[in-house]
Amino acid sequence: MIVRESALVQIGPGRHSRASQFASLLQEFYEDLLESGVPERLAALVQSLPDRDEGEPRGTKRIAIVAEGDDDARALAATLLEETDLAVVECTSAEAALTILQREGERVAFVFADEELAGPRDGRDLARSAATLWPHVHVVITTSAPTPELEELLPEGVRALRKPWRGLDVLLAAERALAAAEPSSS
Repeated sequence: MIVRESALVQIGPGRHSRASQFASLLQEFYEDLLESGVPERLAALVQSLPDRDEGEPRGTKRIAIVAEGDDDARALAATLLEETDLAVVECTSAEAALTILQREGERVAFVFADEELAGPRDGRDLARSAATLWPHVHVVITTSAPTPELEELLPEGVRALRKPWRGLDVLLAAERALAAAEPSSS
């Protein structure tokens, strides 16, 4: 990219404010880009990228959904799961997790959710929906209650994990989900 020396000289003190001088510099810079054809190349590059909504990974990787209202716990779980072969999507509600499942259900391998989530549905509702509509998805519900009591309320195959959970338990559950998803991922 070419930056003309004359454009740089215009930034000194003068009758225009620094903001208007900067805007003028950017305008000249943009015109230089247009002349050199860079925007077309950038547009072609952007068009070659897959469409992607923020927070939703695209591609062929299997997905892990972390549904947790507590920012720190959600960030910790997501950071752990990013060390696996899973793309991670973070949610604060069961509704958001269900939206991801509806869009990407075949690619979702793992749901890691808190029992208590904001909104009309909680983690148990999320687990029941996932187990019914996407039975291939491995679901782990975290709870402050004793896990045997919660496991009685959950669908078969959904695992309860007592808080505070250990990172190793999260990673092992994710690896089990990936291993189970392997045959259908080809």
